[in-house]
Amino acid sequence: MAAPVPDDMAAFERTDGPSEDAAVQPDDAALVDEPWLGRLVTADALFVTDERQRIRVWSSAAQRMLGYTPEDMLGQVCYGAIMGRRPEGHPVCSVSCPVTRNARRGRGTAAYEVTALAKDGTPRYLTNTVLVIQGRRGAFRVIHMMHESCDRPPSRPGRETSGATDSLAAEALTRRELEVLRLFARGLCLDEVAAELSISVFTARNHNTSIQHKLGVRNRLQMVLEGMRRGLV
Repeated sequence: MAAPVPDDMAAFERTDGPSEDAAVQPDDAALVDEPWLGRLVTADALFVTDERQRIRVWSSAAQRMLGYTPEDMLGQVCYGAIMGRRPEGHPVCSVSCPVTRNARRGRGTAAYEVTALAKDGTPRYLTNTVLVIQGRRGAFRVIHMMHESCDRPPSRPGRETSGATDSLAAEALTRRELEVLRLFARGLCLDEVAAELSISVFTARNHNTSIQHKLGVRNRLQMVLEGMRRGLV
C-alpha cells in the first residue's frame, strides 16, 4: 500500500468548472495546487518525484496511459512503480537513477526512450521529458512528462527472432502472473505477495510455480532475471 502523502502535496484533480481558457483548455485537463509547482494545468501524462524518488503527483492522463491510479502510485518509489527499461533491455529506473543524480547536482537530463509496463502487463513505449525544479538546501522536484513514442519497441539488429519469442512468452503469462512476477521483482517474499494481492499463500505459490514453468527457470531469482531480460518487469 502506498505511503501517505503529506497534506501539502495534492494529487491531480479534474477541472470541472468553466474558465476563461475553456476554448483552448481540453476537458480532461488536470490541475494541482502544489507549493513547489504553483498552479499547474496539463492534459499530458506526467508524474512528479521528490529527493527520495517518491512519487508526489500522478496525473489523470498518466492513469489513462499506464492504468495506475493515484492511490496506486502516490508515495511509491518511482523505480519500484515504473520499472522503466531502455529499448535494448537495460534498466533505467533504479535507486539513484541518472535523472535523480543529475537533479541532485542541479543538472537536467535529456529526453530519453523508455519501456514501462502498464498495470495490465502490456508494455508502453514512451519518451520521457524531464524538468527539474530546485529549492533550498538541496531539495528538488522532478517533473516527468510521458508521451507514447510508438506501438512497439525500436528494432534492434540481430534481435528480431528473440523479440518474437519474448512476445509469445509475455502473452503466455496471465495478468495475475505478471502481477506476481512484478511483486517478486520488487523484493517481496511469498507471504507478502499473497497479502498484497489478497490471495492465499497456496495460490501465490501456484502462481510462482506456473511462472517458473512458463519462463523455463528453476528458482525465483532466475525468474526475476528472466522476466527483466524479456522486458516483463
